[in-house]
Amino acid sequence: MSIETEYLNFDTIGQTGSQTGQIMLNRPKALHALTTTMCHQIRHRLEQWWHDDTIHQVMLCASQGRAFCAGGDIREALESMQGKSLEALDYFEAEYGMDMIIAGFPKPVICIADGLVMGGGSGLLFNSSHPVITDRIDFTMPETGIGLFPDVAASLFLRRATGRIGLYIGLTGTRIGHGDVIASGLMDYFIPHDKLTELKAAIAALTTRPDQEYIDDVLAEFASRDVEPMLLMPHLDWINDILAHDRLEDIRDAAAVSDHSLAAPLYQALTQRCPLSLKVTHRLLTSAPSDGYISALLLDYCLAKRITEYPDFAEGVRAAVIDKDQNPQWSHQSLDDVTDKMIDDIFDDSNRPHFALPSVLL
Repeated sequence: MSIETEYLNFDTIGQTGSQTGQIMLNRPKALHALTTTMCHQIRHRLEQWWHDDTIHQVMLCASQGRAFCAGGDIREALESMQGKSLEALDYFEAEYGMDMIIAGFPKPVICIADGLVMGGGSGLLFNSSHPVITDRIDFTMPETGIGLFPDVAASLFLRRATGRIGLYIGLTGTRIGHGDVIASGLMDYFIPHDKLTELKAAIAALTTRPDQEYIDDVLAEFASRDVEPMLLMPHLDWINDILAHDRLEDIRDAAAVSDHSLAAPLYQALTQRCPLSLKVTHRLLTSAPSDGYISALLLDYCLAKRITEYPDFAEGVRAAVIDKDQNPQWSHQSLDDVTDKMIDDIFDDSNRPHFALPSVLL
């Protein structure tokens, strides 16, 4: 049965008693950005399918357009935090609760990302049991440019990348294609865009409850490992060396005197992006990792609530999507103005903000 909401299509595909649940993002004019309501609706549908024995796997994708998902609707997230939205819901709780359901779902979740993937879209993709990208992937974690940090359990999935590639992506918001995604180890392979129709049909045609390896075999039939020229991986040694410094100020200063081709964009990121966000991101991606997706997302929630007590997120959203002047005035002028104590306080274990875990995970 097909159900259409304002920005989502829910459907079941296949024979009675052996079906694929399909969730299709359908907000192309906004690049399928996630609203609070969309997060709640996706979570609710997955909770229904969790115990439905006729649903054997779930396929998550997007309708037409150049994007899979451009992340969260940051304008709405800001209005929610400021109490201006009609529902005044907690955007971060809605998003992270949804991601927990996706990551903990007891059946295969095949997420097909064909196009732009930013921020919250990465939460849908990388928290799925079977993330799939195409040769049209355009992946970025841009949060340090809007006063946030790479969240949605990025502290886990960015660490899959070899060396310090994940840290470089998290700090700079660099956009990469399937070549870097595959070569860095973030994904094992990609599906060519022109094979997606066949792939979706093959998934929908499954008539028995598949195990994880069976889904892997289906995906592998359509997969390719031929990658395009890469932006970051040819410079892995340089990235590893320059990001080996313990302090961001030292990384910035080393980039300032380096003649490497990536030195200028790294220096620009460390001097123009939000200093508080950069330091939170560096701590998050270099400290001991969380012991699983639940811990990672609960930490993200704590950090999100605490970092947005500063004015930087509101200023970042203003500069990026409201006034669009691309000239944010951060609460700290440079990395040197953000003290270790500020970061310690944001990560402090005591009295951490939290939200109730979804009941299906208990």
